[in-house]
Amino acid sequence: MTLRLGHRGHRLAAYGERENTLAAFDRALAAGCEGLELDLRLSGDGRVVIHHDAEMKLDAGRGQAAEIAHSSLRALRRLHPGLATLEQVLERYGERAWLDLEVKEAAAAEATADALRRHPPRRGFVVSSFSPEALARLRAAAPELPLCLNLRRPASPRRLRRFDVPWIAPQQASCTAWYIRRLRRAGWHVLVWTVNRPARMRRFARAGAEAIVSDDPYLLVQTLPRSRTAEQTA
Repeated sequence: MTLRLGHRGHRLAAYGERENTLAAFDRALAAGCEGLELDLRLSGDGRVVIHHDAEMKLDAGRGQAAEIAHSSLRALRRLHPGLATLEQVLERYGERAWLDLEVKEAAAAEATADALRRHPPRRGFVVSSFSPEALARLRAAAPELPLCLNLRRPASPRRLRRFDVPWIAPQQASCTAWYIRRLRRAGWHVLVWTVNRPARMRRFARAGAEAIVSDDPYLLVQTLPRSRTAEQTA
């Protein structure tokens, strides 16, 4: 069965919830998703925070912004009061959600590994990244972590084996059912991101994708309905 994951929780403007927040994560799970995809960055005071971009802007208005890597958690929350930390996410969802934790920068690797060692998600997880350096640092810090290489375009199995990861996450725009089947035959688990069209959701699920990430958790659950996934993947 294919795991259904809300991208940054969700990215549906109609609900008025900022992406990568606890409110967005709660909505994705309430919609029926088994899990969440979220982005990790390291603050200037060493906290792993949930945010996609390197710069954080004021929730309302213009003109105020801060670089996450050079700002404390307290300062960042003055710009974005709903900013969550990895510790909060693990405490809130670690018993009930499968997590795709995307490390956006190598600097966040060790703190992420430490948090996961202390609070491992019980429903399953991967730590993903586009950065080979981040994956190498994660592996050095915690060899037991299930790592995932994110891809913007397909790469051959021969090239992918150099990264020594159990999961591969191709982007949906350059992914095909044939490529998913090829990766599965070569022994990888496959997660596809970010899939927002029902036909592609169904095609990738039939091809053997073990997780699909979507901006629209309602559409994902409606397109791939079932009742036994969470029990089978626990």
